[in-house]
Amino acid sequence: MEITVSSSFYPLFDKDQRYLILCGGRGSGKSEFAARKLFYRCMKEGGHRFLVLRKVRKTAKESVLEVMKRVLAENDVQYGFNKTDRIIDFRSPNGKVNEMLFDGLDEPEKIKSIKGLTGIWMEETTEFTEKDFIEVDLCLREPGPSYKQLILSFNPDEALAPWLKKRFFDNIDPNAFVHPSTVEDNPVAEIRKEYLAQLDALSDPTLKKIYRHGLWAAPKGQIYGWDVTTLPTNGFKFDEIFYGCDFGYSVNPAVVIRIYRKADVFWVEELIYEPKLTNIELGRKMISRGIERHDVVYCDSAEPKSIQELYEMRLNVKPCDKGPDSVKAGIDYLKNQTIHVVEGSTNIVKEVGRYKWKEDKNGNPLPEPVKFDDHTMDAIRYGIVTHMKQPRAGMAVIAHSVYPD
Repeated sequence: MEITVSSSFYPLFDKDQRYLILCGGRGSGKSEFAARKLFYRCMKEGGHRFLVLRKVRKTAKESVLEVMKRVLAENDVQYGFNKTDRIIDFRSPNGKVNEMLFDGLDEPEKIKSIKGLTGIWMEETTEFTEKDFIEVDLCLREPGPSYKQLILSFNPDEALAPWLKKRFFDNIDPNAFVHPSTVEDNPVAEIRKEYLAQLDALSDPTLKKIYRHGLWAAPKGQIYGWDVTTLPTNGFKFDEIFYGCDFGYSVNPAVVIRIYRKADVFWVEELIYEPKLTNIELGRKMISRGIERHDVVYCDSAEPKSIQELYEMRLNVKPCDKGPDSVKAGIDYLKNQTIHVVEGSTNIVKEVGRYKWKEDKNGNPLPEPVKFDDHTMDAIRYGIVTHMKQPRAGMAVIAHSVYPD
């Protein structure tokens, strides 16, 4: 069996330090390597019980779980999958059974109760707090025949997780091995080319430092200051619920945001954030997430073919309003609204933190946002701005229930 990785990551297969720190720029292949290292250890040693974590459980399904399924399929390994508990199991060549558990810290006490772990991978570690990390680290203390390791993979965004920089970069931890990476370390030429086109076009020096060169920096001057909160419950009735959608495919995700309105207050919730979805697959996911025929979805008007394909699936999709200076005007409108991010919408939170104005050579803000990782920002703008431009007089107000994920 052959496992293909770049020469940069290859030496890490046998690194046995307690903490393996995969810190790098966008598209460097660090997450793909982490999945392959867990697979490698399962096939070589056997008898493993690995926990793969995202901060929020539902995001694990569309990221790390899909990566691992693909690695197994690429190597023709038969596996079982418990959909309810999100556990993959398969045998190594020596006959030992391996388990991989995919979860989030939505219920920290549940994670603490998991026994017999032999390793943990914390994907997008900047989503976690230092307290989260300490709690997870304590879960990996039981003795066993092989070394215990926590793999941490993330972009070096100091604004999101200053504790990571302080713990593993400002101070030397003898139990940690730090591996920096950039897009040049990705072994897949096609992906390197696509990411390089995006990253080399970045004009913002701070974002370029983080995502192109894989170096620590802290974005400043963000456009929005939305808070994160739980969705109102206990009989709370919204005036209406509608949706915003931004299309993507290869390295960019397709995004669908559920938008709740009560009077002049909005709550935005991440519903879908996933690359490599055809329009048919996107439509099926929209339906499975509770979007019904009467629910209006405002989509990027620059993609009429995609809108038509979703419409043919009997989804109530409409093009968003666009025009001269529509981005700046839309941003100005949203800045004057009360908008809350629903807890668990990890990609909205990340994008809000890095969504900022372009700067001139003297560092002064320009009236145009940096065009990078703004997929949820676009979808929210499409939805709220277009919807609120519709005639309000005499409009029927419909109270929707919140559909389960």
